[in-house]
Amino acid sequence: MVSNPIRVTSLAGEFIKSVIKPGDIVVDATAGTGQDTLLLAECTGASGCVYAFDIQEEALKIIQDKLVIKGVESFVTLIHQGHETMKEVLESKGVMNNTVKAIVFNLGYLPGGDHRVATSGTTTLMALDGALKLLAPQGIITVCLYPGHSEGLRESEKVLNWCESLEKPFVAHHFQTLNRKLPPTLVIIQRMR
Repeated sequence: MVSNPIRVTSLAGEFIKSVIKPGDIVVDATAGTGQDTLLLAECTGASGCVYAFDIQEEALKIIQDKLVIKGVESFVTLIHQGHETMKEVLESKGVMNNTVKAIVFNLGYLPGGDHRVATSGTTTLMALDGALKLLAPQGIITVCLYPGHSEGLRESEKVLNWCESLEKPFVAHHFQTLNRKLPPTLVIIQRMR
């Protein structure tokens, strides 16, 4: 029996684990505390390649320490840039379109960090546009949305509207708790071919 509600980040992790395998190229677009980065590194292994983006140096230092403790730092590249630069940065590193198996977004602000430093709808949509081009066939994008604060609500609405406009070969799903006001929600975007 489940004693606590299922977190959207845990649900996203289950989808990620079902898609990626050792050797895949994957991206944590908003690395934050590094939980998703670690999951990606553990799933892709030493033969894979994980790119983790964050605009806060503080977050990247926390992640680096976690990676070292787990012994996976050698196959993770930490990038001190915003997620809106993802496509250009990865292209400069030789990552081609249609080759990234999973891209993870956990929007909002760094837990325990400065809440004034947060993702925004404008940069997130830029990042998602780039992510679609990078995504491999049968790959997924996970997006955890946090509409419980004003900027998060605006960002969530922009992301959901953007998702509704997606055409083939992409399919977008939206998972949410129905009996809570403005709960965190999860979007999964699949590339079918």
